[in-house]
Amino acid sequence: MAGTKVHTIRAGQRWQAGEVARFCVHAEQPAQHEFWEPQAIVSIQDIALTAGELRVDGRLLPPAELLTLAQADGFPTVAALFAFFADKPLPFRGQLLHWTARRY
Repeated sequence: MAGTKVHTIRAGQRWQAGEVARFCVHAEQPAQHEFWEPQAIVSIQDIALTAGELRVDGRLLPPAELLTLAQADGFPTVAALFAFFADKPLPFRGQLLHWTARRY
């Protein structure tokens, strides 16, 4: 992820700017470990995802911007982003946590 992931998507509405996000595998289990350095959250945007569209702060993202978001979140393609959420209840509502100045 070295420099390529500039935000992360999280369920719910619990995060606030200024908090620090930690990236763990097996969270809250004996085998828990961090796989990336903690990141201070600079800003937050609301995100909503259905089977075929993604909205940020209520705005439907056009295809080119959706690809930018997917890649900036660590997915190679938009299809990979949607596939990640395919087994989760839709619509998905959450937050886009930014640790850079990027916004959509």
